[in-house]
Amino acid sequence: MDISFEYNSFVIKSSLIKMKKISLILTVMLLWLSITRINAQEKSKKIGFYGGFGLNLSTGYTYISLQPGLIYHWTEKFKLGAGVQYTYLKSNKSYYGVNYTYHIYGFNTMALYYPIKQLEVSAEFEDLYVNQNFNTVQQKFWSPALFAGLGYHYGPVVAGFKFNFLYDKYKSIYQDAFIPFIRIYF
Repeated sequence: MDISFEYNSFVIKSSLIKMKKISLILTVMLLWLSITRINAQEKSKKIGFYGGFGLNLSTGYTYISLQPGLIYHWTEKFKLGAGVQYTYLKSNKSYYGVNYTYHIYGFNTMALYYPIKQLEVSAEFEDLYVNQNFNTVQQKFWSPALFAGLGYHYGPVVAGFKFNFLYDKYKSIYQDAFIPFIRIYF
């Protein structure tokens, strides 16, 4: 049986373009909702923040990551979120034998559902622009991800796993399709 990869990649690329547009529209809508709320007390109950931060500084290696986001409490069981992220990663040749630098910029949108108070079911689209310098070779590319996740919610913290349906071991910035996560809401 002969399968045309060009057709499949075109369908996937056009679907990703549609998802990027939808995610951008959802991000703008969420930001608009957070800005245009009139009642400050009601706003503080409906809008929350989440985020992530990563830092690793060692000899010959630097990793810094920031991921702030807004979350809109649509109902008690359903929430929508949007965020941005930046990651800087650098390794020096003298220590690891290779010299590479990454600058990764991106955005994400997510929907969260709580069938019970302690269980978080999530769907998330993330699109990251990667600027990679590996020794003397530079590459720039987009790395999209479509996640479905399941997490345990305890207080302001959720810990769980998510699966990337768009994972490609040659193009994804993630090492595996299954990714553990921890979210902190404040």
